[in-house]
Amino acid sequence: MNRLLSARSTAYPILPAAVAALIVACSGSPRPDHPPLVVFNAGALALPLRAALDSFAPSHGYGVSQENAGSVETIRKISDLGRVPDVVAVADTALFARLIPGRLTGPIALLGSSRLVLAYTDRSRFADEVTARNWPDVTTRQGVQVGRSDPTLDPAGYRALMAMQLAERYYKRPGLAARLRAAASTANVRPKSADLVALLQTGNLDYAWEYESVARKLGLRFVNLPREVDLGDPTLATTYYVASVDISSPSSGSRSGGASQAPLVMHGAPIVFGAGVPKDAPHAEAAHQFITFLMSPEGRSILVASGLQPVGVAAADTR
Repeated sequence: MNRLLSARSTAYPILPAAVAALIVACSGSPRPDHPPLVVFNAGALALPLRAALDSFAPSHGYGVSQENAGSVETIRKISDLGRVPDVVAVADTALFARLIPGRLTGPIALLGSSRLVLAYTDRSRFADEVTARNWPDVTTRQGVQVGRSDPTLDPAGYRALMAMQLAERYYKRPGLAARLRAAASTANVRPKSADLVALLQTGNLDYAWEYESVARKLGLRFVNLPREVDLGDPTLATTYYVASVDISSPSSGSRSGGASQAPLVMHGAPIVFGAGVPKDAPHAEAAHQFITFLMSPEGRSILVASGLQPVGVAAADTR
């Protein structure tokens, strides 16, 4: 749990103005009788949701308190720490059923999909020669620094490990997954994928496992991975499922005294981001209004402009 508590909920480090804006109330004039709408969200959804909140909150008289973290950490604020937001938004909708089953009310808004890419910049080593064909060899060269996020805190982290497994199968190269994982050493692991962006831009990392939507929004260069690897094709769910990662956190323990934790294994699946309202949300009416806004034409246009690909309107929470 110490690891969970120490992981800072920050937005993209390279955008200080955006970071500051994300931890204070959104623009507009909140009504005195309307407490702030509290939103817990994945780091990859920080900027898309901020844009949506900036459109929604002022017209409804709400201020907003937005906390950004890896999706696993975001949900564990609810399940382990007992904190309850008005809206919870994650980069993997499967986490709702795995970590807080039965804790949401109403539909789950499907915010969109993305795919994994290897992001880099002009200053990255071998930036002038890396391609969609040679990336496994370029990223495993000696001295190349590759970053990934913590799989116990962030879906981009466990999806990166899944993509490595899928790459080994796709290229028919035994041992490739282990080499790719070794290239993205623990020294280059951060709590959430958004934290890797500043390291890319300062040259401390050469490549980072990121979502395409994030890379595009922040103007990063990126390598497109094969669709059998990138977890972005909804028709390849069976192919993706063979990859799996145990995301049990050794630091979370149990609430009754630190007994060993049952494995929490996630299987590969097409990437889908989603948002929902906890049953005991303090301001449930406003939260449901925001979910409705996200699925409206205006809300969806904001999400699409942020790089998310539409996947549908909403899924019923039938747990």
